Amino acid sequence: MKRSILVVLAGMLLATSVLAQVKHKRRPAASAEGVSAASSAAQPQPNYEYFSILDGTPMGLELHHDTEVGTGRPVDVYEFPIELQVMNSDGNFEPEGLILDNFYTATAVDPSTAPNPNNARDCKTWNSLVLSEIRQRAPNSPTWSYVEFAVAQGARVIQTNEDGQVFWSDDIECWGSRDRFPPF
Repeated sequence: MKRSILVVLAGMLLATSVLAQVKHKRRPAASAEGVSAASSAAQPQPNYEYFSILDGTPMGLELHHDTEVGTGRPVDVYEFPIELQVMNSDGNFEPEGLILDNFYTATAVDPSTAPNPNNARDCKTWNSLVLSEIRQRAPNSPTWSYVEFAVAQGARVIQTNEDGQVFWSDDIECWGSRDRFPPF
């Protein structure tokens, strides 16, 4: 009888740990069908009127040294994982269990035509500021800081050998914010 109870409890613990695993989703998709190195540089620049905005908790920032497919030209790529959070809630830290891994270049396609050639640096800054504020947040605070990661509609991509398809940093933006709305 005791053995049966232990087996059931062990099974429940295993099932709980499997269900509680965090899932990762990659942005942009790892491979771009039909996008070659030559065509990625010739993609039209977006008009920056429409953006897809992702709000969540930054989970760190990593710089990778990569190369462009077909040319072997060096490309520095940032990986910026952001965990989705329940917003406008009671202020408790409530992860959704989904981390979106965002990949983008460390430099603009052409800094002279980029609306903000320093977007990659700005994301690094906001990542540091938001993570620092989260660490210092009072446990009973009704608000918390988060990062917003925006991708322009029609964002250009480059295909790299190790990281796959990545956004050009001209076509992304980051900024920090704080949930300032009262609970429902």
